[in-house]
Amino acid sequence: MSFSTVITHDTAFHADEVIAVALLRQAGYQFEVTRTRDPKILAEAVADSNILVLDVGGVYDPVMLNFDHHQNKELLSAAGLVYEHFKNEICPPDAQAFFGRFISSIDVMDTNRDNIFELWSTLPKGFKNTSGILGGFNRDMTDAAMQYKQFLKAAEVAQDIIGNEIYSSVKKAKSESDYQFRTILDNNIAVFDQFSTVWKDKKEHIFAVLPHANGWQIQTIDTNLAMIPESITSLDGFVFRHISGFMAVIKDKDVLLDFAKTMDDHQTLSL
Repeated sequence: MSFSTVITHDTAFHADEVIAVALLRQAGYQFEVTRTRDPKILAEAVADSNILVLDVGGVYDPVMLNFDHHQNKELLSAAGLVYEHFKNEICPPDAQAFFGRFISSIDVMDTNRDNIFELWSTLPKGFKNTSGILGGFNRDMTDAAMQYKQFLKAAEVAQDIIGNEIYSSVKKAKSESDYQFRTILDNNIAVFDQFSTVWKDKKEHIFAVLPHANGWQIQTIDTNLAMIPESITSLDGFVFRHISGFMAVIKDKDVLLDFAKTMDDHQTLSL
């Protein structure tokens, strides 16, 4: 598969086509971006398998490299369509389940799936997600040259975001694989020899002991359910306890484990 041109629509840009372009860059493709809604250019492009058309053109045909979704509200956004077609070139297979969550967040915001806009309206007004951040690169819609420049700038930022998400997804995939090897204390506190990024998602333990740059840490899954006791500050090798009670750090693992074993039994606490 090869293409030297990607065509998307002009004027205002959105996160889905920006992310789609960045995904293609992540996959290693080199191409020029053209932004247009000219009917003649689009008609020729969708018929040319050497041009990739996304978020415009009215056609979804991955064989011909056409990735528009506006003609069918059941389709994923341009980002989702491109990711599904190129995902094995973008993200390691064992991390795709986690990276796919990021792509889904772009899809729902672009298509208002699951009535996401109503949910979004309940959040603090200053709260930003990836779609809002990338959309913030838009400038004067009537200035095509400026908009083109800003689109490329947004795509560069999107590449960094994607790189971060892939890195995080690979770590989560490793944590998912390692989760089965945890040790469980009698009071249902989990102990991990490697830092786990998935233990809270599992909802099987209220507390977990994990490695920390300054020794070992204990975390709670939710301070509304339980907090790290303030008495931990009296232990030998105490380093830090967050004022919220969500975590604390002790230099020596054995000291922390002895303390953890004295904590309340949360074996039957429902999550």
